[in-house]
Amino acid sequence: MEQDLAALARELGWDACLWDDRPPCAQCGARGHYMASPAPGTPYRPMITGDMNDAVRKVFLAQFGFTKRDIIRIRLMAEEATANFAPSALNDLDVPYRVGVLSGGGTSGEVLGKWKGRTLVYWPMHEAERAAWSRKRRDGPKPVPGSRR
Repeated sequence: MEQDLAALARELGWDACLWDDRPPCAQCGARGHYMASPAPGTPYRPMITGDMNDAVRKVFLAQFGFTKRDIIRIRLMAEEATANFAPSALNDLDVPYRVGVLSGGGTSGEVLGKWKGRTLVYWPMHEAERAAWSRKRRDGPKPVPGSRR
């Protein structure tokens, strides 16, 4: 049965996690798992932890094309976040996405995942942002803080 994600988010909270949740079926009452597809045209799979969870997460993250430099910068940003402080979203990654930390009460962005208890969100760049991002890319990628580059 398809779920209304906006209604679920309002009911459970915008940063709720559906992984390993066992919701009852509205028709028969049996408990099951939420199912999700990591990308258009791929099969739906149960949202459960373990090997399948790792495989689904890898497929989902691979579609962004984050470089190792991007992943390091995203982790550093997430580690700076506290309950009272969310650093500015990264808009100069090596891919045309902005990534930030969901601050308390914030509802913007699509969930990328969790890191150290913080919810990471992303936004695809719109056309004007992509054009500006492309112009900046000519100067090369931004170095990782603390690196010797």
